[in-house]
Amino acid sequence: MSRFALTTMTAPGMAVLGHFARSLFDLAKALRHRREIKHLAEFDERMLADIGLTRSDVTSALDEPLTRNPSWVLVRRAERHSRSERLAPSARQVRPVVPMVRPLKRCA
Repeated sequence: MSRFALTTMTAPGMAVLGHFARSLFDLAKALRHRREIKHLAEFDERMLADIGLTRSDVTSALDEPLTRNPSWVLVRRAERHSRSERLAPSARQVRPVVPMVRPLKRCA
């Protein structure tokens, strides 16, 4: 388009162009994140556990459609894992809290 054509474009035309540009940008970002998640697939189980993920989390993120950003799946899964760890009862035994009992003073 020439500079003149851009200045005479209507508002709906600009909205369509803006929507197309935003969709193209989102697709490029999703593809970039997908490439980074493929690197996560090379990690072993211990390394994934260190960042709060499992192997199934990574594979389910990569199973998302190409137009969706797979990193959102990993963020939701990591939050879900951290919430479940906080709510899970502790494995160690907790001593019950018993109030201190003071001996009574006897008057003689």
